[in-house]
Amino acid sequence: MRGFDEAQVRFSTAVRAAAPLWAAGCWIRAGLLAGVWVTLLWADPADRARGAAQLLVGTGAVLLAFAHVRPEVLAALGQVPGLRRLVDHLTSTSGRATVDASGLAEGAGALLATWLFAGPFPLASLPPAARLVGLTLAVLYVWEAVLQAVIDPGWYSVEQPPPRGMRVFRRTFAPVLSTIILVGAAPYTEHAVSTTAWLVLSATPYLYYPVWAAFDVLLRASVSHAGTSHLLNRQEIAIDLHSQVKNSAGLLQRYVDEPAPVLAEVRSLAREVLMRVEEMRRDVLDVQRDQRRRRFGDLWDTTQRVLPSHWRSACVLTEGGAVVLGPADAQIARRVLPDLLTNALNAGAGSVELACRADADEVVLTVRDDGPGVTAEDLDRPHGSAALLRQRLVLFGGGIEWTATGAGTLVRAHWRTQSHGAGTRLSPPGTDRRGGH
Repeated sequence: MRGFDEAQVRFSTAVRAAAPLWAAGCWIRAGLLAGVWVTLLWADPADRARGAAQLLVGTGAVLLAFAHVRPEVLAALGQVPGLRRLVDHLTSTSGRATVDASGLAEGAGALLATWLFAGPFPLASLPPAARLVGLTLAVLYVWEAVLQAVIDPGWYSVEQPPPRGMRVFRRTFAPVLSTIILVGAAPYTEHAVSTTAWLVLSATPYLYYPVWAAFDVLLRASVSHAGTSHLLNRQEIAIDLHSQVKNSAGLLQRYVDEPAPVLAEVRSLAREVLMRVEEMRRDVLDVQRDQRRRRFGDLWDTTQRVLPSHWRSACVLTEGGAVVLGPADAQIARRVLPDLLTNALNAGAGSVELACRADADEVVLTVRDDGPGVTAEDLDRPHGSAALLRQRLVLFGGGIEWTATGAGTLVRAHWRTQSHGAGTRLSPPGTDRRGGH
């Protein structure tokens, strides 16, 4: 996106944050339910059967919650007869603050799990210690299940914002749930837990407020950081446009405006502008690239992209794609490389192979093609492309030689290394053979 939509970035950040939080919450609830299952070991056999029946609802709900965050699982469930509508429903509620089948199942499972230890029909055979442990685990299960709804990314949705009733529900749910735990599942038997423990457990929903506030603070901080990064990135792009593309284009414009511009030099400068535009595009897309040191293979790819499409398949890099050039050498290569290729192709070559070698002393580009190469007449023309290319390389302590091989032409272009540390190789030579795009 060109601009910075704060609300959309907040929603996107919430979606990214909610995925691992939801998965972690599913594992936490699964662990809490596993603990509740263990407490049934202290109950009589008849009570165990009833307890298992009640816990199956919550267990199935957790499994459904796991499936809700795994598209591949939902896709597999969609192939099961009778489950297509359920899968469509779960898919349609993703990213929305709404009540879905998964949430309703977990609510029913949490209520049934809590009633195993307190409420109208607890398991009478459980000893007090097991009852307290089970009740604590069940209430924590309720707390964790509802927490997922409190920080659901749907609350921040831009295209499908939650209705007013849901927003009110989010703000008032803590006291409502606290009251339900305190009164709706209050202990009715002599096996009840202590009043202090019951009050502490019933007050746990109020922890939603600090968790919710912390989640919002993290979202605001993330959005602020994203906004700052977006602004800095735009500033850097603007600077690069001015220092690289605009300067190159300005140089081309001044040269064209001269009374008698040299056509070969105009073409070379135009190709350099195209190269810089293509490099900038790739730099913007690939934030990991080191813009100060260029792999020759990257320069090769950039050159391929600015060549006419019918020439690309004829050009092959045989060696040197992993060679790293410093800024000055990369700038020279940016001017020389397209000239070498276009000179060979314009001379009638149908196949061009290029290799690069660089060390602390010299950078060498070698071109083999099946064309006739340049003629003495080409070299004698002071404003021809071959002569201009030679003049440019001589300025950097190098030169260029054309040699007829019988089957074509061998061209060796070289210059004295201008950058400290040039010639670094990232991978063994000969492993990066590539053709046109």
